[in-house]
Amino acid sequence: LVSWARRSVQETEVEVFIKKFAMTAQGVLSPLCAFIGGIAAQEVVKSVTQKYSPLCQLFCYHVMEIVPTATKEELNEIEKHHAKLEVAIESKDRYEGLRICVGDKMARKLKESEVFMVGCGAIGCELLKNYAMIGLGTGDPTKDSQLQHKGRIIITDPDVIEVSNLNRQFLFREKHLRKPKSTTAAAAVMQMNPTLKDKIIARMDKVHEGTSNIFTDKFFGELTAVTNALDNVQARRYIDSRCVTNKTPLIESGTLGAKGHVQVIIPYKTESYSSQNDPEENLEIPVCTLKMFPEEAVHCVEWARDKFEKLFNQKPKNLQPFVTPMEQEVKSTQEVKALTVAIKAFNKKPLNFNDCIKIARMKFQKYFVNDLRQLLYVYPLDAKTKEGQFFWTLPKHPPHELKFDPKNQLHVDFIVAFAALTAKIWGIAIPPNARAEENKASYAKIAAEFTIPEYVPNAKKASEISAQVEKGEKGQEEEKKEVVEAEVEIEEAPSEDLIGKLLDDLEAKIGELASNSQSIISEEFEKDNDSNFHIDFIYAMANCRAQCYKLDGISWINTKIKAGRIVPALATTTAVMAALQTLELVKLEKGVDISLQRNAFVNLALPYLSLSEPGNPKVIELRPGLKVTLWDRWEVKPSQGYNTTFAEFMEQLKTCLLYTSPSPRDQRGSRMPSSA
Repeated sequence: LVSWARRSVQETEVEVFIKKFAMTAQGVLSPLCAFIGGIAAQEVVKSVTQKYSPLCQLFCYHVMEIVPTATKEELNEIEKHHAKLEVAIESKDRYEGLRICVGDKMARKLKESEVFMVGCGAIGCELLKNYAMIGLGTGDPTKDSQLQHKGRIIITDPDVIEVSNLNRQFLFREKHLRKPKSTTAAAAVMQMNPTLKDKIIARMDKVHEGTSNIFTDKFFGELTAVTNALDNVQARRYIDSRCVTNKTPLIESGTLGAKGHVQVIIPYKTESYSSQNDPEENLEIPVCTLKMFPEEAVHCVEWARDKFEKLFNQKPKNLQPFVTPMEQEVKSTQEVKALTVAIKAFNKKPLNFNDCIKIARMKFQKYFVNDLRQLLYVYPLDAKTKEGQFFWTLPKHPPHELKFDPKNQLHVDFIVAFAALTAKIWGIAIPPNARAEENKASYAKIAAEFTIPEYVPNAKKASEISAQVEKGEKGQEEEKKEVVEAEVEIEEAPSEDLIGKLLDDLEAKIGELASNSQSIISEEFEKDNDSNFHIDFIYAMANCRAQCYKLDGISWINTKIKAGRIVPALATTTAVMAALQTLELVKLEKGVDISLQRNAFVNLALPYLSLSEPGNPKVIELRPGLKVTLWDRWEVKPSQGYNTTFAEFMEQLKTCLLYTSPSPRDQRGSRMPSSA
């Protein structure tokens, strides 16, 4: 340790460094424990799974800058200067270990903090646990005369707890499923640290422009700091903009698998989160690729996910208004078209589970035979482009139709899942144990007995396919309108007779639904219920399509990850990043020099840890002698109040820009309001 210290600091500081370190030996700094624990746990996982590179070198990390400062002479007379060093005296206080490390004054300052934590997911749970362990925001001057201010923690997250959260969000248990993340996390940490009672405020509001009346500028301005635990760039940028506007420190973090980052943002001293733009990932798949020319299995998953949404969510929702007699008049062409589509759907409605199996078999024929024949009708295998090149060249894969096989597991899974979901939206009971293999086999045999009509190429569809391919991609507005696949041609001016006939037909269909005790229920996609047939449907459909295009298949679990938009996260990574984020918050509270704050980038798989000083804000020269950053601003108070004209206001502003500097800073680092 001495040898390392000599290399790390100047020779004259070695003794001070070692003695300060020795003073903390009986202390406990929970975030630092979590940091070491996360790295050690990942190394254990590596040894068990034989995956990723193990740590094969000396690893050293310290936060000595938060230890109370002392001179060499003071350290030589520890007992004499005990009070001055602010080292905790032995007591029964739960924060004794913390005070040994950071001192009494710093421990009190942490209690007086007002921190806003955005997000209660994987990082949020770890952050909140760290906050509870160091007593952040627990201060109450009525109970402790040494405290001057009340502390509090405000947390917000609009999400509810799902099954997939339980493997890495350790404040939640199975009994908490479908409950709000924020209130559940708050209750969990209050059990860890009862002094947080009445000190933690849990909200379910999304932080965006629509809630600026809740999370006001005054709210942000009163905070000690904001800590992000978000999972998307858009939300991070919005929080960043509010913190820049209100001159509030922000500590940003994020993870992706074994990778993670922490960024410290301090008014006037560092750049903001939005100062650096990460390369945008274009995750949108072109419509033509999705519908006709998949290049990999993930394209097939997205196609199947899109079909699920249209068939079992959007279509039932569009039909629901027609289940009850219509009260308003039908006049427009669009209303007549919607009415016609509804009647067509009611005409094809299933009455029992066998009818649902028949519909599933017809859809199998459509998706994996007829649609492919139609595509090959437009672009045969020997088709050529205008340039004389073969049309079917990579990355385009020519399709091959599937022949339904009741013994093929994927075909069986598709039939059963499609039939079950169809039964759900029409209010038909699904037979018990429909997922049992013997029952699946019997349903597949029923499907194989249906007579399939002979396919005839459609000239109109052929022209549409050609137009789409030539265009390359449909416009988004046009794509949104494609809710149902059936096309109905209606004249621009529907006659009253046509409308009357349609309404009579609709009334008859509503009566049939009522007599059969049927209803229409839309299916909201739910990835965490493995028995609801949602992932089963997407898995079978995606792999059948992959077979059509001779692509590698995709496993059930990877289908669930892709279709459910599950962001890869490891408990070890979140523990490490939340610990680093908390340690930077402690540094911020202590007021250490900006050169001692650290941005961090971690990759536990390599393993790799990079610590760097936060970047300086970009300086812009407005005129010779006047330089500003994104933190600077002029606050102009009109000289005549509300009676000031726009011309007078602009003249005042011009005077500010030409002859004055931005508003002076206050002690916290923000600017004090000033008038011209």
